[in-house]
Amino acid sequence: MEPKLFYDDEIDALRAHVQAMGGTKEVAARIWPDKTPMAAQRQLSDCLNANRSERLSPSQLLLLMRLGREQGVHILAEYLMGEAGYSRPIPLDPKDEASQLLAKFDECMSLAGQLATRMERMRAFGGLKAVG
Repeated sequence: MEPKLFYDDEIDALRAHVQAMGGTKEVAARIWPDKTPMAAQRQLSDCLNANRSERLSPSQLLLLMRLGREQGVHILAEYLMGEAGYSRPIPLDPKDEASQLLAKFDECMSLAGQLATRMERMRAFGGLKAVG
């Protein structure tokens, strides 16, 4: 399913996002795994109906964007960013993200080692005393 160029509103974009991810039955089960499939689907259908008061929470919208990203569906993220005045989002490659996280972790561990060395030096010269 090719995304539309424009959506009427966030509900329209959300509906298109859910359809591109496999439809209300499949998506609802991922949002509310504790509900029966029929109850979850009914809940999601209500959230996708502009005439109903039910809405997804911000964390549920974020979940839908993450699940969509796994499937290559970016409709909701693109719509929300565009409406907020941001450029189109670029999904991170999981390998790139993992290597960035690993580099940050290594940097933190190196800093922790440097701090420990400095603390030991201070302790050796009596400038740092144990508390407790």
